[in-house]
Amino acid sequence: MQLNGVTLVDRFNRPSVGGKVAVRTLFINNGEFIDPYDISACTIFAKLSNASPSSIVDTDDGLIKSDATSVVLMNFGVSGGAAPDIHDGTAGYTTSENLLDPLWVSSTLYTPGSQASGIYRVGVGDYVAVLDGNTSLSGGYNIRYPFNNGITVANAASSVQDYIDVWTVKLFDTSEYQLFINNFSLYNDTFTTITEPLLITTRNKLLNKKLRYGEKIDMKITTDITVQNSTLSEETKNILKDYPITNPTISISKVNDDAVNQAPWTSVVADAGATLTTDNTILYTYDTTAAAGVAQKGAGTYWIKASYSYLTQDFVTPPFYFTIT
Repeated sequence: MQLNGVTLVDRFNRPSVGGKVAVRTLFINNGEFIDPYDISACTIFAKLSNASPSSIVDTDDGLIKSDATSVVLMNFGVSGGAAPDIHDGTAGYTTSENLLDPLWVSSTLYTPGSQASGIYRVGVGDYVAVLDGNTSLSGGYNIRYPFNNGITVANAASSVQDYIDVWTVKLFDTSEYQLFINNFSLYNDTFTTITEPLLITTRNKLLNKKLRYGEKIDMKITTDITVQNSTLSEETKNILKDYPITNPTISISKVNDDAVNQAPWTSVVADAGATLTTDNTILYTYDTTAAAGVAQKGAGTYWIKASYSYLTQDFVTPPFYFTIT
């Protein structure tokens, strides 16, 4: 993904210790993405040392233990600054009151630097903390400290191992703070050399063939990558195939029944940004009612195609046809 024009590596795409990692979390309630009332912090711990939640979670209130400060590897607060200019989730500064506050929810403010980038809201229920590979990175930590107090934590999440990211969140105004714990790993940079140009082929497939009018659904296009160089070892091929595709975009058009008196198709979506899963499946959320102005309330035959990059090459899929009834 990109934030303010800066390319970040998603947590599931084998991020390296020297890269810029999107520690991304999406909040869902009753089947819908929601903005929590308050996000206090995203705190990073080593998973090996904290395999059991009891090592960092206080049994009395379910929050991070007061003595866990010594094992915090990195912390991201709302403002992203070091102590004392940080947020601890207490009254007076909540996400619900500051959704338009450019200090933390605006993705336009992220630039790599020595201070923590903070927690950014990039969509409804969609929040990202940026773990920069910069070894001088630091962030403010003030869980269980008075508001605008705390300590500065130097980034120690900079080695090859497994980590947990712990989000301290209040979902609603009347609810208590609780913890959401996720996993990610940092890897060594996978440098390799080859002695001939790569012979790369990709194969894509649309998984959605029939949609119903009124649905808002993720269109899913899978990607299979084949390295055809017979002189390369299987180990090298596997390293190359493990790289993610990048810059996916989607185009959708409606096929016109009367292709004699009008163009054969009408564009509905043109070069829209899409998202990726860890196995290089391209996702684009398509609202079938958005095509209602085209003809017949969106019913009919459509085609979708994707474009993306892989290493130095750009690929465009053939058009995949689907119907809306």
